[in-house]
Amino acid sequence: MRFVVPLLLLATACGTEEPGQTGDSFLAFSSSFNGFRAWPSFHSDGPVDDGMVDMEALGARMLYINEPPPAGSVDYPVGTIIVEARETGMLSLFAKVKRGGGYNRGGAVDWEWFEIVENPTTIVWRGLGPPNGESYGGDPNACNTCHTTCGAGHDFVCAAQLHF
Repeated sequence: MRFVVPLLLLATACGTEEPGQTGDSFLAFSSSFNGFRAWPSFHSDGPVDDGMVDMEALGARMLYINEPPPAGSVDYPVGTIIVEARETGMLSLFAKVKRGGGYNRGGAVDWEWFEIVENPTTIVWRGLGPPNGESYGGDPNACNTCHTTCGAGHDFVCAAQLHF
């Protein structure tokens, strides 16, 4: 019991970081996505048809971003959250979070992938890509497949509306 007060004082003296964020890393929780439909948003017709992806699965969508990057940025800040609401077929909500800390070194470096549902906002899956039996945009292998290609030079963000 005598250690509680010093630990509480230390915790409150650590700065003004948001819950889930420590230095150069951010760990998203279900609550991190709350209210995303009120964030700045953009319509996208989807990626360019290169014949390698299922365009029906990757069709029109709304993109929501928790906070656009500062002017002149060359990458997104740690803690950036982008949610995409697919408008074709069954409504699907996918997201990417700039986790930082070197996460996902073999793919879209610093980004973590998610599928979420609403009401209440809940994380279905998260990680380097979808779990076995799930897919992201019709690709059962990984989100990194497209994002490391189409997002090269744009911090792995494919949507032209969100390029710097």
